[in-house]
Amino acid sequence: MRASGLLELGKDSGRMNLDKLLCLHCAACVGTCPTNSIFLYETFLTFDDRCTQCGMCVRVCGVGAIDYPPGHKLSRQG
Repeated sequence: MRASGLLELGKDSGRMNLDKLLCLHCAACVGTCPTNSIFLYETFLTFDDRCTQCGMCVRVCGVGAIDYPPGHKLSRQG
């Protein structure tokens, strides 16, 4: 059972990962998102379920705060 739970955690969640300590809240990702699925509320950045994981936000983030979800083939986390 434990192994099954670990596999669940490693699966692609469908949303991008955000490192809140690295994020500068510059909103560059918000402006580049083709599906308008990134929202910035003062210092809170979030992705909604329209995210297609196109990677535009990953490419535009100058500090590397955004990554593909764990389990995604392009994730830096594996």
